Amino acid sequence: MNKKKMIFSIFLIAILIVPAVHSAEVLTVTGSSTVLPIAAKCAEVFNEKQSDIIVQVSGGGSGHGIEAVATGKADIGMASREVKDSEINKYGDRFIEDTIAKDGVAVVVSSEIHKKVQNLTKEQIKMIFDGKIKNWKEVGGPDRRILVVVRKSGSGTRDTFMEAIFGSSKAEARGKYIETSENSEMKTVITQSDNAIGYLGLGYLGGKEVKAISIDGVLPTKETVKDGTYPIARSLYLYTWGKTSLKEGKFIDFILSEEGQNIVKEEGFVSVR
Repeated sequence: MNKKKMIFSIFLIAILIVPAVHSAEVLTVTGSSTVLPIAAKCAEVFNEKQSDIIVQVSGGGSGHGIEAVATGKADIGMASREVKDSEINKYGDRFIEDTIAKDGVAVVVSSEIHKKVQNLTKEQIKMIFDGKIKNWKEVGGPDRRILVVVRKSGSGTRDTFMEAIFGSSKAEARGKYIETSENSEMKTVITQSDNAIGYLGLGYLGGKEVKAISIDGVLPTKETVKDGTYPIARSLYLYTWGKTSLKEGKFIDFILSEEGQNIVKEEGFVSVR
């Protein structure tokens, strides 16, 4: 055997022996910071269970998620509200919606305020966020200015809160002092303050420094969200664009499975199955 034939034979044997490298598909999921803990934990478990698809999850808000999936920047958009008519007019009516959980938007205050204020009426909350009640002493709290913390435009949590309290998701909180981009940022601001009020999804409650208050005597819990007695409740969604692909469907099916819905509950939300 000449040298060239020998080299070719060795090369051919190497190809036959070395196994083909498996290339996993990447699935990008982005959007609502409320849905983020559910999607991130489900992605972690899903990625460990199989090797065909790698799920990558990021936040940015419901508006960002809806825009990203409509423009092809992401495979799945996370949202804590339904797609708006304005978004359908802008991008087209090709959104495919899957409801994966239910949630409540809790009105939260700094721990110092919670010592004296554990309940507010919807009207009192509206007046605080509208800037008409400016001191905690006006609602039974300490003589301290109220620091109103809100979410920025594009937040599904903001839209749900404004719709429930003001009657319109387009309303403005004229009493606002600070705008935040994410639930986690909202929680940090309130934790570091001794006079703040804001709102968070159920999954972000917990800790000693941020306390949920009752609205008209009803606390935000999984039970009151599920039975409909808590006044600020909503569904959480995943959106795909056009026909849901095989890889998108596999991840959504996992979230809606018994294992996925157990993760939903573990993260502090209400399951839908």
